[in-house]
Amino acid sequence: MSAQESALTKSLDAIMTRRKQSGLPLLAIDGPFLSSAPDFFSNDYLSLSTSPLLRELFLSKALSASRLFGATGCRLATGSGEGYRALEERLVHFFQSLDALLRTSGCVANEAFWSMVPQPGNVLIFDQLVHSSIREAVLGGCFEEAPCTHAQIMQGSGTVFVAIESVYSMDGDFSPLEDIVRTVDELVPKGHAHICVDEAHTSGIFGPDGRGYVALLGLKGRIHTMMHTLGKAWRHRGGQFYLVDYAKAFGYTTTMAHMDVYILNSCLDIISGPKGQELRNKLSHIVQYAYALPRNAFRPFPAQIVALTLPSTRASDIDLDRAAAKRSAELKLYSPAIPLLTPHAVELAEYLIDCGYNAGAVTYPAVKVSRVRVIMHAGNTQAEVDRFVEKVVEWATEKDQTSSQEGNRGGEVLLRRGTGSNEEQGTNTCLYIRTIVAFKVETSEERI
Repeated sequence: MSAQESALTKSLDAIMTRRKQSGLPLLAIDGPFLSSAPDFFSNDYLSLSTSPLLRELFLSKALSASRLFGATGCRLATGSGEGYRALEERLVHFFQSLDALLRTSGCVANEAFWSMVPQPGNVLIFDQLVHSSIREAVLGGCFEEAPCTHAQIMQGSGTVFVAIESVYSMDGDFSPLEDIVRTVDELVPKGHAHICVDEAHTSGIFGPDGRGYVALLGLKGRIHTMMHTLGKAWRHRGGQFYLVDYAKAFGYTTTMAHMDVYILNSCLDIISGPKGQELRNKLSHIVQYAYALPRNAFRPFPAQIVALTLPSTRASDIDLDRAAAKRSAELKLYSPAIPLLTPHAVELAEYLIDCGYNAGAVTYPAVKVSRVRVIMHAGNTQAEVDRFVEKVVEWATEKDQTSSQEGNRGGEVLLRRGTGSNEEQGTNTCLYIRTIVAFKVETSEERI
């Protein structure tokens, strides 16, 4: 049997065939890479990737650097230096935290923390919609599902870890962090809770000087660990001593290049200064405009064609949605991520690609409700938003007419359900109510 016809190859080919037959898109990394239309899809919230100022700041630092390329090893070997710790200390000052530890990406940071810090007898509670790097680190560890009323916690001999994101980028909704902190304070004995907030999609764009959602809410002293990826608004890839000694992701991974340190310092120069506030103001303005325009433009179309939010089906959900919307309005919070929900996400993405946009469909199993995720940037203009919405309306009008003629306008569904032993995927959750999963750390072995 040749390599091309091996049992493994046949098995993988069969999986891809079933995926295609089920209607799910086959993802590729070889394009299209388009630049003819404005950017409505990258995570470059503050448009720093094309900033002449950032380029100038970086080049001025890089040209005078004695070491720029590579790192030559992990931080515990030769891959450290004054620049790394100086940047960490600068980030400590900026975020007003106790300490900071740089990792090569947010995924690596989450894996290092969640696979090593929780100890035997601890309970882990996480929102099922947190980033996959958190879920995989938790589910891949030595944990077993446990009730939230774990006896050791109530007796004060363990720790409850709570994992939450500040903003969920797929739906663009903010977590009720104030309520979560208040609930943890009420239910968990003092000194036995550890709340971790992933600030990947709020770092740099919310709070004083862009310090994030936690700082915006004034909860700095109430949150125990924050993860800032430095990869979204910061336009880069984005527990100190214990992690240094025990986290495999720290000890066995080559650290970021010296060049990255200069890039992050340059980003911090902008984000923490007047230019950063100017960019945040521009972003807030264009995001508010982008929310209002499609909400009106999409009103004539049924949810089976395109929608911005899932309809609530229970009275309690509607009340919670209203309360959440009211709180967001009070804080003037508008997420840059705007999901265009549609069961025809692949078709919509292909249409937008034909129009020159670098669009992509997000489908099950990545999300329960298929969509094309739109992301706003400080560099976007109202005219660009107008044109983009026009293109979506053109597609929706054509699709609606076709569906009506075929008599299946109401036959499409937005939710895909799992089968067999898998968890049902079709639960219609409201803005803040999620499936909460609790695990306890079961092993007593030192995890090194």
